[in-house]
Amino acid sequence: MKKIIISLVAAMMAATATFAQSSLLATLSHEGDISTFYGSTALREAYAAAVDGDIITLSSGTFTSVNIEKGITIRGAGMDVDPKTQSEPTIISGNFNVKGSEKPLTIEGIYSNYTITIADTLRNATFLKSRFNTITPNIPCINLTMIHCKVSTRIAMNNSLSSASCLNCVIFDPWNDGTMEFTNCVICKSAVDWYLPTSTFKNCIFVGYSSNTFAPRNSLYNCVLLSDDTSVTPFSRIPNTTNSVATYAEVFKTCTDGTYSDSEQYELTEAAAAKYLGTDETQVGLYGGSMPFSITPSNPQITKCNVASKSTADGKLSVDITVAGAE
Repeated sequence: MKKIIISLVAAMMAATATFAQSSLLATLSHEGDISTFYGSTALREAYAAAVDGDIITLSSGTFTSVNIEKGITIRGAGMDVDPKTQSEPTIISGNFNVKGSEKPLTIEGIYSNYTITIADTLRNATFLKSRFNTITPNIPCINLTMIHCKVSTRIAMNNSLSSASCLNCVIFDPWNDGTMEFTNCVICKSAVDWYLPTSTFKNCIFVGYSSNTFAPRNSLYNCVLLSDDTSVTPFSRIPNTTNSVATYAEVFKTCTDGTYSDSEQYELTEAAAAKYLGTDETQVGLYGGSMPFSITPSNPQITKCNVASKSTADGKLSVDITVAGAE
């Protein structure tokens, strides 16, 4: 983690001091110009002023949701309390729709416990380091990329033209009529043969398994399925023999079943990390591959802003700011 600590003394008006102590802030970057919005509706106000290509940055706190029909970038402070940056999450409250635009949509560093609906064809969108409840496209969602995300309830690609790639994610109940690729993911799907007709899984861990077997039209490589009944044969219809069945206790430090929990880290035991290796010879699951899972957003975040309670005799106010970002 890189940290930049800035100490400054600046002339500020009383209104500026009030802003510095506010916990809800959205900034809009447009061609080098920065606009600032405050309060729970700050996201809506920033979005209303945005055009394709703009960047909206959100502080920690809870913001009212807004339907997104522009090709913009939305950056939050993160999906969880981050011990590395000492920041709290950016929470988006309420269901919202997303639609495609001429420029791609990027969402990073937010927490949502509501439904996101793809309301029109969405192409080349990227979701990073965010926690979602439900993502449900009713029409094509093409080339969606998800990196270091969590989906607690369901992601459904309900169209044969849809396609998505999930890297180092926690995905509960994926449904797919199109094409999905999962790499170094933790996946919970009790009926793994349902609505996953053309999916590829590499270096993944499956939890919450019931009794289904993977269909031959699924491609699986170096995956591990967890079940306390190790006599099950979920991979019997898969041509290669690189997949394994193991118990929860053999693989995870703390996870014991297929129940979703925001606090579960899905860390492997030391023995499992050495034994169950992916196609790249790193451990399977979230912390393997070239991009091990992390909740710290890639873009810098203001993690501390201390403002002196009183200004000096000449009207200056002392401000101490800490900015932190991922390595």
